[in-house]
Amino acid sequence: MTDDLLKKHEGWNDEDFKKAYGTQWEAMKAQDTFMRLPKEDQEAIRKVEIQRWENQKNGMAKIKVYADMEEVQRRFVGVLANDRDARAYIESVVIAVSSDPQLQQCNPRSIMYQALRAASLRLSVDKSLHQAHLVRYGEECQLIVDYHGLVQMSEDTGYYSIPPNVSPIYEGEDVKIDRFSGQVKIEGEKKSSTVIGWCGYFKAKNGSERWLYMTNDECDSHGKKYNPKGFASPKSAWSTDKEKMRRKTVLRQLVLRWGHFTPYIEKVMLSGDVIGIEQSELPPAEAIAIIPSQKIDERDVMAELGYAQQ
Repeated sequence: MTDDLLKKHEGWNDEDFKKAYGTQWEAMKAQDTFMRLPKEDQEAIRKVEIQRWENQKNGMAKIKVYADMEEVQRRFVGVLANDRDARAYIESVVIAVSSDPQLQQCNPRSIMYQALRAASLRLSVDKSLHQAHLVRYGEECQLIVDYHGLVQMSEDTGYYSIPPNVSPIYEGEDVKIDRFSGQVKIEGEKKSSTVIGWCGYFKAKNGSERWLYMTNDECDSHGKKYNPKGFASPKSAWSTDKEKMRRKTVLRQLVLRWGHFTPYIEKVMLSGDVIGIEQSELPPAEAIAIIPSQKIDERDVMAELGYAQQ
């Protein structure tokens, strides 16, 4: 960033940057802020960012090496029944990890074990499909089954004539619940697009029906109680997409209370294990061959991270 550009930006606020640079305004503002720092502060930031970048690259390389191990490949073939599907699934796991710097800090064995759990449930870890997600907890990876994953597993049972689903209840609509049958009736008319609660429902092929209604406050209270750290984190879905989490909470409570899964799926979901495989049976992370470190060009790294060079 040149001295002329720094002078031009003098006294600018967010609106000025937005007007001048459109969708790139945040990057330009960050560069401007960085270049106005004292030289020693710039150098300290460069060192931290380069180390973080190197750690991520090394972490990703280790995961790729681990995923290519014969024993790991064999376990996925055992779960998915053939080599082609196993290789495709492992590649989807590597792609999911490559797009998440947090996951790259996890133990590779825990990542692949949780991926085996997802594969055994026939769920994809592709984030765009919203079936299952690999999530970092400390140095370990955990599997989180998402909304579409719960629906998919329910539909696969063949138990339902109307599979589990959740719909929003809007301001102006009044929910009436029969205390004996649990049946939910929605009266009144929608006054706005403000969602006040969520109603889940399914109908089995034998004719039995189940309903579950939870207000927004009830959903939030459930999230605070059973996932306090996630609920409080500004980076979690409870902060970034609260409606999605409320919908998922109702669906999960509906299917876990009254839904139907195969005995295998119930055991995998409740135990957190892959049936027939212990995590300790996978190769330890220490078995990964040491990857020779490559020479890093500081200017290339800082350019990739979006920092200007003087």
